[in-house]
Amino acid sequence: MPPTSESFDLSAPEEPSTPAASAVPSESSSPAESTAPSPAEPSSPAESCAPSESSAPERHESRQHVQTALERLIRLQQSRRVHGELTTASRAQVSQPAVVLLTRLQAGGGGLAIGDLAKLARMDMSLVSRELRKLEADELVTRTTDAHDGRITRVGLTPKGRGVVRRLRRVRDRHLEDALSGWTDDDLAALGELMGRFVDDLAAVGFREADEST
Repeated sequence: MPPTSESFDLSAPEEPSTPAASAVPSESSSPAESTAPSPAEPSSPAESCAPSESSAPERHESRQHVQTALERLIRLQQSRRVHGELTTASRAQVSQPAVVLLTRLQAGGGGLAIGDLAKLARMDMSLVSRELRKLEADELVTRTTDAHDGRITRVGLTPKGRGVVRRLRRVRDRHLEDALSGWTDDDLAALGELMGRFVDDLAAVGFREADEST
């Protein structure tokens, strides 16, 4: 997760549910003429999933819990103490931005143009250039001129840099395994599914403007 100071507003517009109509027999019908009431029409998925007005306070409280947990997760990811523990366990004394750059380079599978690397890492070009100079001095990355366009500089991992990325990933994987060791298989599967859905929805929804009264 790349370093960020953003806080997300997870509130979403809610649609009131439509009350189901009840079947009332006609007073003029005789017992012989009356028939059994027809079964109620099944509600559509949108209607069955729409929150009711009575659930609005509970949904608001649940969103606040999600918001608080998300902010805690972001602070944890940005924590210098946590980063120091990660790099110490990985035997890789690199900065937080450098970890992101090394990971993106490994995922790229080969030399990446500096501009593309900055976009993937969501970092400013000046920060990327500064971090790359340090990584190059530590012999973790190399820079080469693009074979087809001399104006483009490509960056790749050295064998030493790939070793650092492997150790970082191994330490992170073990840490996550330890953190989730007390979870049941069902809880873990549900977390993975809901986290993926949550991130997709968070990325797809834009921010609403603040009301004039706020």
